Amino acid sequence: MGVRSVHVFLGLSAALAPLAVLDCGGGGDTGTAAPVIAQTATGSGDGQTAQVGTLLVNALRVIVTLNGAPQQGKTVSWAATGTGAGVNPSTSLTDATGVATTTWTLGTTAGPQHATATLAGATGSPVSFSATATAAPVPVIQKAPSASGDAQTALVATQLPSPLRVVVTLSGAAQQGVTVSWAATGAGASVNPLTSQTDATGIATTAWTLAQTSGSQSATATLAGATGSPVTFTATGTPGAATQLGMSSGNNQAALTSTTFGSLLIVKAGDQFDNGVAGDTVAWAVTSGPASVVSGKSVSDANGLASVSLLAGSTAGPVTVTATSGALTGSPVTFNETVSTAPTTASVSIGNFFFKSARNNSQNPAVDTIAVNGTVTWTFTGGTHGVQSTGSPSFAGQTTAQSTGTFQFTFTSAGTYQYDCLVHGTIMTGTVVVQ
Repeated sequence: MGVRSVHVFLGLSAALAPLAVLDCGGGGDTGTAAPVIAQTATGSGDGQTAQVGTLLVNALRVIVTLNGAPQQGKTVSWAATGTGAGVNPSTSLTDATGVATTTWTLGTTAGPQHATATLAGATGSPVSFSATATAAPVPVIQKAPSASGDAQTALVATQLPSPLRVVVTLSGAAQQGVTVSWAATGAGASVNPLTSQTDATGIATTAWTLAQTSGSQSATATLAGATGSPVTFTATGTPGAATQLGMSSGNNQAALTSTTFGSLLIVKAGDQFDNGVAGDTVAWAVTSGPASVVSGKSVSDANGLASVSLLAGSTAGPVTVTATSGALTGSPVTFNETVSTAPTTASVSIGNFFFKSARNNSQNPAVDTIAVNGTVTWTFTGGTHGVQSTGSPSFAGQTTAQSTGTFQFTFTSAGTYQYDCLVHGTIMTGTVVVQ
């Protein structure tokens, strides 16, 4: 009985001994080794280049091994950085070859971008991938290479004979179905349609009705984000026929007897929108009063302006002048002017270094007009100066300079008298016109 028991014990020990050895040896190796994650040797998807916001052609691929042997069923987590970037799926299991994959959509910023593959506790984790994102091509908008409709000329407030035309391309290829927005500036200007789509050749068109104002005008074609946008077109609006005549300037002037009025009398010939019309003949006439026009007729210039110079007569009084042009609305235009006699006095201030008229602020020369037997008074306001007659006719000026007080002279004969400073000469000058 005892022998049998020992035999059984030894047998069990012999049977268990190999199991104990295997468990200690194998268990020690697998308990300390960690899996390794890395890019696949070929076709890992690293280093690709594509346009921003697009899916990379090749998937990202990693391999997981343990002691060199591929590991199946390991969960790999994927991530991509940057606005708009993404991976799909975000986690994937390794297959029988130890490979896990995902796809990578690049972000919206051009330049280097990055993605990672992570396996917790694995050597080499996370695995980094890089890619280069190139900027998306930008469409180009420009005037059509032929018959763009630019630089046309037409009557104001009318539609140009040829439409405006632009072409839209992307990387040199015509773009169909792109919406272009149109606009025109100026009162009464318009485009029709306001938006239009490009056709199969990349062309978009609109019709342009000019504004009511003559001269240079502009319209635009806009495509948001496109190079060359907005495209600017120009046109020239020409005035219509003259329909009206109006006063421009020169009314309510006053002039001394036997002098020319200071400003021209000017009228404007205009079309229905008051654009100046060139070539309109205007007749001028003094209908009452002591004055005369230099010319009985004048022709409007490019701005529609016609003018005449008015001469005052030898006596004082009100003057009425008319400007007439056929049956134009507003014709005749009436100007009211005044002829007055020369004053009997004038005042001139003397300072450093000027003669200045008190009546009209003219200075160096100070110009004054007085009647025969009129008196001019010079008042000294600064520095030491003197009134010295020059030229012919002459008058009795000063022989000594002064710094305060006044000097007076009464002119008894008509003529134009010149003077300057006794001390400073021609840097200070004046004129007295005696009528």
